Amino acid sequence: MGLKGFFEQIFTKKIDGKNSQDWFEQGAKEKDPAKKVECFGNVVKLKPNFAGALNLLGNAHAELGEYKKAMKCYEEALSIRPSYREALYNKENLEKKMKEHGV
Repeated sequence: MGLKGFFEQIFTKKIDGKNSQDWFEQGAKEKDPAKKVECFGNVVKLKPNFAGALNLLGNAHAELGEYKKAMKCYEEALSIRPSYREALYNKENLEKKMKEHGV
């Protein structure tokens, strides 16, 4: 293995042969919320400070009715990017939904 290959292995993290961009693209195309959770969860494992992936992971959890997990994702996204409008909007909508469902 050459020097380039050595550095690629160190700096290009992958899960199951896919990097964060691959997982993000797969999650964006996915229809099944459980598979979205897997895809965006892997993005977050590879890039923990990616607020966009956390927001989308929250959306997938919300689709599955996993409201507390969704809320945690939105809050984490907002801790990274406090002015992230989509995450703030999703968090507010989820708060309303949780009140309606008594969660």
